[in-house]
Formats: sequence, C-alpha cells, structure tokens
Amino acid sequence: MTNGDSHPETRRMMVTAIRRLNALEYVILGAAMVLALLAGALAAWMVQNLTGASFRTAWAVLSLLFFVVPGLIVLRRERLAERVRKGAADTAVTAGKEDITEMRDHGGR
Repeated sequence: MTNGDSHPETRRMMVTAIRRLNALEYVILGAAMVLALLAGALAAWMVQNLTGASFRTAWAVLSLLFFVVPGLIVLRRERLAERVRKGAADTAVTAGKEDITEMRDHGGR
C-alpha cells in the first residue's frame, strides 16, 4: 500500500476527473428531467385534447411517469447486474472446491 505522499500529480488528476464526472452526472440528470417535462407536456396536451382532462394535472402525472419509470428500469437492471457479478464472484471462489464438468463449444476446432 502506498502512503498519501506518493504520486501527488496522479492523485490530483484523479480528484479532478472525479469532480468532472460528478458534474457530468448532474448535467445528465438535469437533461433527463427537462426531457421528462417536455414529454409530459406534449402527452398532457394530447390527453387534454382527447379527453378534456386538466392539463396541469396530466402534465404533473405524466412528467413523473416519464422520469420515474425509466429510472426504475435502470435501477432494476443495475441490481440484477450486481447480483450476477456477486454470483460470478461466488462461483469463482467455489469453483476450485467442486469438480464441475462443462460442455464447451470450440467452434469445430
């Protein structure tokens, strides 16, 4: 393990990169919010024309749906990927302890 005094230039560049990535994350999140609001407004306008429902209520509900539903999908995908990574790590640890025979496809070689 290295102490805090080694490679100061690398550490400074890493801190700068982390700050920039954090800022980029907020920019992307803001852009997603703006797009959800615009999509909600367009959908609310169509709902108002078709059903006569209140534009503001429809806009609020639809904007939340356009923002929350994709977010939940991404969150679910990340949790599933994390489970797969943990499962792969668990099987890698136990692979040496068990005799597992696999069929391999070598493409005819």
